[in-house]
Amino acid sequence: MPLNDTLIRVKNLRKHFSLRADHLLARRNKRVAVQAVNDVSFDIQHGETFALMGESGSGKTTCALSMIRLIEPTGGHVYFEGKDLLSLKRKALWRLRKDLQIVFQNPQEAMDPLTSVYNTIEEPLKIHHSQLSRKQRRNLVLEFAQSVGLREQLLKRYPRELSGGEQQRVCICRAVILRPTFIVLDEPTSALDVSVQARVLNLLCSLKSEFSLTYLFISHDAAVIRWMADHVGVLYLGQLVEVGETEAIFSRPVHPYTLAMIQSVLTIGMHLRDKEVTLKGAPPSAKTALTGCPFFNRCEKRAETCRLERPVLREVEEGHWVACKTVGNAEEKDVILSIGKEL
Repeated sequence: MPLNDTLIRVKNLRKHFSLRADHLLARRNKRVAVQAVNDVSFDIQHGETFALMGESGSGKTTCALSMIRLIEPTGGHVYFEGKDLLSLKRKALWRLRKDLQIVFQNPQEAMDPLTSVYNTIEEPLKIHHSQLSRKQRRNLVLEFAQSVGLREQLLKRYPRELSGGEQQRVCICRAVILRPTFIVLDEPTSALDVSVQARVLNLLCSLKSEFSLTYLFISHDAAVIRWMADHVGVLYLGQLVEVGETEAIFSRPVHPYTLAMIQSVLTIGMHLRDKEVTLKGAPPSAKTALTGCPFFNRCEKRAETCRLERPVLREVEEGHWVACKTVGNAEEKDVILSIGKEL
């Protein structure tokens, strides 16, 4: 796409946490660095849904929170409509907050239990549009509540009186009422019953079309991501291992981790006992300083060079980037691609 279609450009984003060493032989107050997000780069185009996919603990949420500076990143750049968010002063960043919204994973924890639904939805208007009268704010609350499927009588209730799906609709309403350009969706359906998830996802799709929104969608569910996203970035231990268009990633996965994530999805008529485990073990501790590929200890295709050198993203086909040293020759690449086509 042309450069002017890029809404957000993330470049070499890093977020490291400093923690106290927990082993007995450590010196007092000795600290270790946890590389939660390590040198992540990708672009998000206007009007698309970009998904970050990976296991729990892979750094998806930390990456998103660092992008919009709900936590301060260690380094890198995040350009939003040409402005570097990480260099903005507090006041300038506050003025952009209405354009950068987020819907959290657990709606019950994201709302004040002592604040009514109406006041929860109205609060962003008081903060960012203080010039509006009470009547104007009320009309907007009623309008957007209807847009997300909330009945007017629910506005008088408190979060504890709502179902999980209704709570998440309140959080979505609170995010869209400011008419933002960009919304982070941090696993917005994982805390909901399966029967409710599809309705919330359909709602998000309709709101995206109605208000010309751009989404960063975070999930570990490959099936949901394939349905929702236009582009996918696969994160493992804070590093991007594969990036590309959704259909390219799912029909022609190249990285062994991506392939394992996709093969973990259960489909209709499939029994769990018939599912082959393709990804064994657990990721290494984030406190461990890694010199080579972070996926080395779980990869069946690993080579000695993988232990010593960190792979970088390289283009295997147009718009499809992979960080894997085992995908080197055409014959091996064809084998991996043919496996992906069978999914």
